[in-house]
Amino acid sequence: MSIQSLLVFGARGVQGHPVVDSALESGLTVRAATRDLEAAEEKLSSKVDIVEADLTDAESIAEAAEGIDALFFHLPILPEGVRGTDVVDNVIEASVRSGVQRLVFSTGEYCGDELPPGEFVSSMRVISKRLLDCPIDSVVLRPTLYLANLVWPHVIREVRDQGRLTYPPFSEKRRLNWTSTEDQGQIVVACLDADVSEQIIDIASPEPLTGPELCRHLSRVWGREVHFAPQSNDNFADMLSHLTGSARVAREIAGLYADIEKQDKHGPLVDTDALQERLGIRLTPVGEWVDDRLGALIDLYG
Repeated sequence: MSIQSLLVFGARGVQGHPVVDSALESGLTVRAATRDLEAAEEKLSSKVDIVEADLTDAESIAEAAEGIDALFFHLPILPEGVRGTDVVDNVIEASVRSGVQRLVFSTGEYCGDELPPGEFVSSMRVISKRLLDCPIDSVVLRPTLYLANLVWPHVIREVRDQGRLTYPPFSEKRRLNWTSTEDQGQIVVACLDADVSEQIIDIASPEPLTGPELCRHLSRVWGREVHFAPQSNDNFADMLSHLTGSARVAREIAGLYADIEKQDKHGPLVDTDALQERLGIRLTPVGEWVDDRLGALIDLYG
């Protein structure tokens, strides 16, 4: 398989934009699918071919994917009445019609095999099976918690004003791997030609940390002492409801975090050494990401 072109859905967003950047750096032809052409033209490189398409409309996906070798997508916050399986079926149908060779899907949240079948995990397992059983070579990526969540407005505000990190809602003793979306971007591109068809791959960035250890990294960027003071899961759900504008999404994600916290062991944990060797890439340790990337994001969003 030789992939020369990639269609990215959500190309303006936290997950999609790094995929666009990594694909351009790798010399791929990149097409971005968006519902807002003007906003995409303002945000994306002039090297990107921007088209209008919607994951809830199979016909628009097929038109966007015409002449494209591979497609990356994740599930956005969906309108009421639209299921994740509907979106996946649209992508599969359109990709078959358009001759797409490989699909790469990100679950957007961790849903590892050790977790109980909660609402989010169960839906992702159904979606993953649908993709891996479809006629197109497909890869499912399962990231851990995103480092980009550290620039959520309430997180920035509390760290800046109070020196307090309340996310994630886990015990201070829980050690886990985080995932930078920049690393996910290069993982997506590496998966386009790697021998990973019909596989589920847990992904993360190196350097698993506890909450207090992460705070010590944050202190360097913020120039002040930062303490880990995790919020309750109920408060986390309330915050997510305001952030996403969807009580349903908030309930699913808060339930997922509650199930993670119930696990006796640390985690989510990923063998990032094996991941780097398998895909032939270098992933960014959390401390390095904080030093090199977080400050720029704070300037942008904070």
